[in-house]
Amino acid sequence: MIWKKLVDYYKIKINKQIENFLNQHNIFFIKDKKRIYRVFKEYFIHVSPKLIHGGGIYIEEYCRFLTHLHKMGSFSYTGSILPAYVNIGRYCSIASHVSLFATQHPLSRISTASFTYEKNHLFINNASIDKIGKCFPTKDYNPSSSIEKLNIENDVWIGKDALLKQGITLGNGCVVGQRAIVTKDVPPYAIVAGSPAKIIRYRFDPKTIERLLKIQWWNYHFADFHDIDLNLDINRYLDILENKIYKNKIQKYVSNKIFLKDIINY
Repeated sequence: MIWKKLVDYYKIKINKQIENFLNQHNIFFIKDKKRIYRVFKEYFIHVSPKLIHGGGIYIEEYCRFLTHLHKMGSFSYTGSILPAYVNIGRYCSIASHVSLFATQHPLSRISTASFTYEKNHLFINNASIDKIGKCFPTKDYNPSSSIEKLNIENDVWIGKDALLKQGITLGNGCVVGQRAIVTKDVPPYAIVAGSPAKIIRYRFDPKTIERLLKIQWWNYHFADFHDIDLNLDINRYLDILENKIYKNKIQKYVSNKIFLKDIINY
């Protein structure tokens, strides 16, 4: 493996060994809009050192990334570069150019400029050292928008160009409309859109949502549903699926786990 440690990520160039490792574990990547690849030559993937040294962060097999790895469940895909701390469940569909709020600047201090809170800007540090012989005494600033947390549950669909606030949870089965600006948690099976995003409607009625949340169908492999007609009314579909589950005709899907530390050490 050829890799370079950047400030926030290990940049890993794919070689034959790492290609085989990812292919064996059914980890896919997208190169362009027309074709989906497992892994291809002259391609780099990115892994955060925080995820490597955390040790317990993993991805499940049969999922697809753009370039940056993070925790993600089986049968999900993302066409966006998302931060290392994101946690994505199974069966999620994330379009391109989805992004998160930028870090907020302080509004109540003498200035919103970075000299008041940022310790790692070389040009600011040099300016201070040249003037007073030492770095400026910054004060930490940690607004809620800087929380390194984003929980995307299961069967979530996020449209192109959506903007998400850090620290929120997108509930099971919810939908985020294209270009929506989401500033708070989205309930299960809600459809939200707009700026700021508001609930337009729910995908199903409350009783149906209750059934879906109770059986947690995402814990199963979709191939076990191959003999159920997708065009059935949702409640008829659930009747058949519940029968399969309660009679143990199908079992919960236990995916192989690929720990991110193993990729960097492979």
